[in-house]
Amino acid sequence: MTLAALLVCVCAFVQCGKGAPDDASRKIDRIAQIRPDYCGVVIPPNIAPLNFFIEEKGSEYFVRIRSTNGKSIELHSAKPSIEIPMSDWRKLLESNRGQKLFFYVYVYDSENQWSRFEPIENEIADDEIDPYVAYRKINICIMWRDMGFYQRDLESYTETIVSHNRSYGYGCINCHSYLKNDPKHMVLQARSAQYGTPMLLVDNDDIAPIQTKSDTTSGKVGFTAWHPNGKIIAITDNKFSMLIHTQAQEVRDVFDGACDLDLYRVDTHEVVSEDKISRPDRMETFPEWSRDGRFLYFCSAPQVPQKRYPEVQCDLMRIGYDDESGGWGDLETVLLAQDAQGSITQPRFSPDGRFLLFNVSEYSDFPIHQAQCDLYLMAMESGEYRKLAISSERNDSWHGWSSNGRWVVLNSKRIDGRFARPFFSYFDENGEAHKPFVLPQQDPTFYDGLVRVYNVPELIKAPIEIEDREFTQAIISNRKTGSGSSSPWTSGAATKANSTSELHYED
Repeated sequence: MTLAALLVCVCAFVQCGKGAPDDASRKIDRIAQIRPDYCGVVIPPNIAPLNFFIEEKGSEYFVRIRSTNGKSIELHSAKPSIEIPMSDWRKLLESNRGQKLFFYVYVYDSENQWSRFEPIENEIADDEIDPYVAYRKINICIMWRDMGFYQRDLESYTETIVSHNRSYGYGCINCHSYLKNDPKHMVLQARSAQYGTPMLLVDNDDIAPIQTKSDTTSGKVGFTAWHPNGKIIAITDNKFSMLIHTQAQEVRDVFDGACDLDLYRVDTHEVVSEDKISRPDRMETFPEWSRDGRFLYFCSAPQVPQKRYPEVQCDLMRIGYDDESGGWGDLETVLLAQDAQGSITQPRFSPDGRFLLFNVSEYSDFPIHQAQCDLYLMAMESGEYRKLAISSERNDSWHGWSSNGRWVVLNSKRIDGRFARPFFSYFDENGEAHKPFVLPQQDPTFYDGLVRVYNVPELIKAPIEIEDREFTQAIISNRKTGSGSSSPWTSGAATKANSTSELHYED
């Protein structure tokens, strides 16, 4: 920079600055209004800076961020957008784990004086969050032509594309799941008019398209859940159709014409079925294994015609399973829809198995399009359940746990009722979930003009290292190989085997 340019910058700063405010500033007996809502939240010590926009009128803004230890961060801005330096933020959070974090906001107003608002109080948890979150982003429209599967570094603002559907004829990228939050072991479902419906299985550094179609299954896998042993994946065979309402708060709806549960054996590439969880008169969906692997939990509702879609009410069920013998136990009802006063969906166990997090909505086995959907928590030791206070008046769904069980990610429409955004909630040792905060962005007004929605956020312990081109090659190779794939992972089309053995194990 030349000397002249440097002098211009210095003069501009001096003319803009009104001097740092002090305690003699006029006191306002409330906190400043900011967005996003980063007020009264518990945050991870490894989260990116919570940049925010001050919604108070003024010609200049000053923010002091401090905690118990270390140097405070002081920011002087001519604009209400506050962007916090990454290095200073990281130092402050790391040296203050378990401490309070305060935002002091000052505004230079029309009366040519500084106003000092009450400090915004947050808390820094001692527990870290998994450093990455993976999700799908789609346009909020009827036809989802532009669809991508992304991952975001939570310790920075870096977002990368894992796979985009423009690479394979604008097909659909479906739900993804991981073995204990490990992206080295994951599945991702693809649906393409050109390349079929392979389930993409990632094993360490390898990826291959898996054929799940058999004589009785369509191969269009919807939801998946890994058995803790990593050798079995519970899968659903859904027949979804979109419904559009002309007059409703949420104009879209999804009807499941049929849904059964099956098991995919990773080692033998077989699709194994059991009559108890693939009944023609019931829909069985949203599989979830207990953390000891002894029970398969799922949601089940009577199969009704499409015109009766508002009658879909899912119960929470479970069935015993012995992974060594392949034997099944008896069906058990865990919680009836009528007792929960709504349709129960998306059960997810905490890593220690103590808690089961699930949704309750008015109806449907596809709750994301419900005007309201609440989060419920069941304590497995007692069987008691309750609606979590962090539930909003809008839709909160697609939730998942961090690998240490201290954080929950959820998709929420609480900001505007239309667009789903990833939120994070701290889950303490006492089973209490704390006020959620939205995924931080470098531009604090990022969500104001974003018309794309986030879908199925999942916390993962490391980045997905399989590249976009590798996912594309796996999908395209599915057309070339078809059911006779020469992949070492798929010796041919998956076979369908009915299990008739009974379950035998001791408590």
